[in-house]
Amino acid sequence: MPKKPIAEKLIRKVELKLDGKTWPLAVTHNVLIECEELTGLNLIAGEVNLLRPSAKLVRALLYVVLRRAGAKYTLEQVGDLIHPENIVMVQEGLLTAWAASMPAPDDAERPTPAVP
Repeated sequence: MPKKPIAEKLIRKVELKLDGKTWPLAVTHNVLIECEELTGLNLIAGEVNLLRPSAKLVRALLYVVLRRAGAKYTLEQVGDLIHPENIVMVQEGLLTAWAASMPAPDDAERPTPAVP
């Protein structure tokens, strides 16, 4: 089994129950890059509304995080897993996983003021 990247070891996982299994979701920088490649959307620059994401973004992000968690679904199969009864749960899980990947405000490195 391949060694997990350090980012996936450090980020708190968010569990999402889907298709009869509980998946540990983690949003890393590479997850965002893969999602951008699938959607053409710049996720970091604010081109997307994370509180009201498009169906394309939800499917792509869920696909990438599930694949990183060991799932073998195709992109289309992930789309089939999302339905009106679980869309809110899926969106909340993805948003919570994304928020969990961010450093706590106190942990974020603060810039050092320039000394004249």
